[in-house]
Amino acid sequence: MTLTDYERKNSFVESNKTILTKNQMDWLTRHRETNGLADAGVLVKVSNQWYIHTAKFTEWFSKQAA
Repeated sequence: MTLTDYERKNSFVESNKTILTKNQMDWLTRHRETNGLADAGVLVKVSNQWYIHTAKFTEWFSKQAA
């Protein structure tokens, strides 16, 4: 694992705007304990900034069911 595996939350949303809005990402971040993002190790908060582990988010996202 390297630091390049992480992307700032706003940058991540911009890179993935075809499937995710800022509001959706904010909601997912707020509810990380109940939606599984915390357990999956997707989010890291450093100096009041959220970072997304892109590979772990992709894995988490692909496991979501309607």
